[in-house]
Amino acid sequence: MTTQNPTRPCLCGSYLFEVLIHENVGGDKVWQQKTTGCDATTQSTFAPGHDAKLKSLLIAAGVGGHRVREVARNTVVTKDAVRVAAELGWEDIVREAIAKGTR
Repeated sequence: MTTQNPTRPCLCGSYLFEVLIHENVGGDKVWQQKTTGCDATTQSTFAPGHDAKLKSLLIAAGVGGHRVREVARNTVVTKDAVRVAAELGWEDIVREAIAKGTR
């Protein structure tokens, strides 16, 4: 009997940041979400190559001075991009890239 390993959403799809596009005459702020665009499932933490997608997203957020949102079910946590990277074990790589201002 063969059993399949369960799949779960790729972790990179849980993160986003927002960029202010403009403020209208009524004072409403219009934002654009930046995500990895991932809707993949995986048996691991990340779909193949999606750890790099998330690193790029974190670097872009850090370079732009944006806070990163982690969305897990009904909970949203906002953190600094370097802190998210540190929790994932990528602090040095992401911090260095942000300091260089590169994506």
